[in-house]
Amino acid sequence: MKIFLGNRVLAGGIDEEQEPFDMQLEVSGQVQVILALRAECGRPIDRGNRTVELRFFVMRRHPSACAATEFLLSHGSSLKDLEGTATVVVESPSQSIFYIPSAVLRRVQGVQDGPHTTHGYVILGDQLTTVNPQGA
Repeated sequence: MKIFLGNRVLAGGIDEEQEPFDMQLEVSGQVQVILALRAECGRPIDRGNRTVELRFFVMRRHPSACAATEFLLSHGSSLKDLEGTATVVVESPSQSIFYIPSAVLRRVQGVQDGPHTTHGYVILGDQLTTVNPQGA
């Protein structure tokens, strides 16, 4: 599986040995609860405003522990202000593609273990779709 945000690669997929793992997807929206005076129970009203939060981790192998340290210390700041359409390419025979329009990188966290780094990403955006929002 490959994951892009805008023109940046966050997970390079099978060929790059950067398969994302521990993926989580959360769809949420605004809900208002109406509590009428002396009513027996409240009434929730779905106000819409759906957002999608995609969380995942990627492990990378580096040539040395020093290279891993350099990547760990520079990677997060290199993604500053990253936004656009998030694209998730499922590398299967049918190769499904999903899009998260108006996505922003909410959080990046990294850990180093010798010549390996593991980064966790959180992307927040509009509804998940299979239609390319850029029409390409």
